Amino acid sequence: MERKRLLYIVSADARVSPFDINMAYDAGFDVVVPYAPVDVAAVPGLVQDIMFSRGAKGARFSALFFSSAGVAAAEAMLQAARRTLFPPFQVGLMVDPRGGYTTAAALLARAAAVCRDRGMGEIGRLRILVLAGTGGVGRAAAAMAASDGARVTLTSRRAASAAEAAQELLTLFGARVEPSAAPGEKELAALAAQADVILATGAAGVPLLSRLSIESLKGSKVLADVNAVPPHGLEGVKPQDSGTEMAPGLFAIGAMSVGDLKFKVEASLLKDLLTSDSPPVIDSQAARRRALEILESK
Repeated sequence: MERKRLLYIVSADARVSPFDINMAYDAGFDVVVPYAPVDVAAVPGLVQDIMFSRGAKGARFSALFFSSAGVAAAEAMLQAARRTLFPPFQVGLMVDPRGGYTTAAALLARAAAVCRDRGMGEIGRLRILVLAGTGGVGRAAAAMAASDGARVTLTSRRAASAAEAAQELLTLFGARVEPSAAPGEKELAALAAQADVILATGAAGVPLLSRLSIESLKGSKVLADVNAVPPHGLEGVKPQDSGTEMAPGLFAIGAMSVGDLKFKVEASLLKDLLTSDSPPVIDSQAARRRALEILESK
């Protein structure tokens, strides 16, 4: 009898995102089972029930996807699952906090490509500003850029929130970023003037920089916005922009350009989770590598 391919999406949030459920079915899983809300302490029991119920040979036909919005919560679940597994019982594992890793990977890959194309150099040598960066996408993008060697500043309206995010990234990933309070556009614009790459990762529908502030920036800069819901985080950056020169020396990347690559990254990683002979562990670095591979293959 052919084994059914099962995916369990586990989250500490009140519900599991329909986005991930839909993508998992489209990747080819036979059944997708959402579990929420789940405390990290419950993860070992879930993993044991999943792997023991199908036997050593059948365990590999199951996989777990950790999707909690909080980066620390999702990472804690992943580590709890990894500690629970042992040969010959192995299942595939993936972590993507509310899409934060795959979105951040796509965002940075797009930005890095534009920087190279426009003669600005490698992104790891540049100054990266993550606006409203305390959410999952902002934290992930900041950590990935810092791991590349970039000088990264992460902003929040409140100094304490920015500092908490920076400390979490240091603890989880060993990534050093500079926290900065930016309660209004004046402060954000001043920080943007000192950056080479500006990543807007704030909540949907919340404007961060006006077109006037953006067009006053000097020198070559890449501006990317993940917000597809109007008003956009960066005024004048259109969702479909993919390196568009919106003003002299200012190159725009919009949410649809980022989202198209994010979709491809998550879809391909889910297929790896489904089809790999050896059950994989798919984390933020796997997402980052896949985004770069997809762009380089074009």
